[in-house]
Amino acid sequence: MNRPRPQSGFAYIAAIVFLVVIAGIAVALLQLTNTQQTTVNQALLSARAGLAARGGIEWVYQDLVSRCTPGGSTANLTDFVNDTGFDVKVTCSYRAYREGEQADASGAPVLVVKHIYRIESVACNGAGACPDDASVPRPDYVERKRVATVCMTANNEFCY
Repeated sequence: MNRPRPQSGFAYIAAIVFLVVIAGIAVALLQLTNTQQTTVNQALLSARAGLAARGGIEWVYQDLVSRCTPGGSTANLTDFVNDTGFDVKVTCSYRAYREGEQADASGAPVLVVKHIYRIESVACNGAGACPDDASVPRPDYVERKRVATVCMTANNEFCY
């Protein structure tokens, strides 16, 4: 007489499904960790690039009158590459405006001339000069731009 055999092998299938699910979760967690690390690195590079660009503006601002010309002047700050790893290009120009008249100490009218300076600083970690269009596809490329304006009178006093 043939007796039916009890079914077996279900535990093997369940174990394989369980292992596949655990492996999928492990892969997802590794990908999430990798993405998070990349995001943190980009944020750190962005902050450093922003500070390098700000340093370029401050470099010009230290001697604004001699470093800016009416037609515009450009400087590549190579010292920044050694210190920060970022190439900084600074452009500065100004325009003179005549803003009415003002009385001097004796009451005579004096023409008010103001210079509006525009300082633009670009910092990047590319292989070439900033901005570096060839390095844009690189995943670790960062570029930040800062612009500042300053108003000074003809005798180098700040104005508003």
